[in-house]
Amino acid sequence: MHDKNYLLSLLDYNSWANNEFFKVIVKLPIDEVNKQRKSFMNSIRNSLNHLLVIDKIWLSNMKKQKHSFNNLQTILFEDIEDLWDEKNKMDLEINDYVSNLNKDHLEEVVNFELIGGNKSSLPRYMIITHLVTHGGFHRGILAEMFGQIPLPPVGQDITVWYNLKIKN
Repeated sequence: MHDKNYLLSLLDYNSWANNEFFKVIVKLPIDEVNKQRKSFMNSIRNSLNHLLVIDKIWLSNMKKQKHSFNNLQTILFEDIEDLWDEKNKMDLEINDYVSNLNKDHLEEVVNFELIGGNKSSLPRYMIITHLVTHGGFHRGILAEMFGQIPLPPVGQDITVWYNLKIKN
C-alpha cells in the first residue's frame, strides 16, 4: 500500500512495539543483556544495535546516500540506554523523512548496494514496509532470548497498539 498515512502508522506501531521490549530490557542486569546466547543475533545488545544499524542503512538508501557500514552486527553503543535514546531519535528522523514524501517519492524505485556487494532496488514504500517487518522479525528473536532468561513474552500485538492509540 502506498498511502503515506498508512506507512506512518506502521512506523508508529513499530516504534511502540520496540519500546515495549525496551521497557523490559532496561530492567535486566547488564550481564543478561550482553550474554552470548544460542540465537541468530547472539545477544540482546547485538539485536538492539542491529535494529539501529539497519535503520541507518535504509534511511541512507532512501535518501540515495552512501552509508558507512560493512557489518550488520556493528556495535554502535555498549550502553543500552544510550542506544535506545539514539534508536528513538532515528525513529523520529525516519518518521520526519517519510512525512515529507509525496506519492511520487513513495513509489520511486531506489537503487542500492547491500552489505556484501549485491545490488538491488525497491520502491521507497517497500523499504518502509521492510523496516517495519524487519523490526517484527527481530522482536521475535528477542522474544526467543527472553525465553532463555526466562522472561514472559512481551505483548506487541498491533491490536493492542491500535486500541491504545484510538483511546488517546
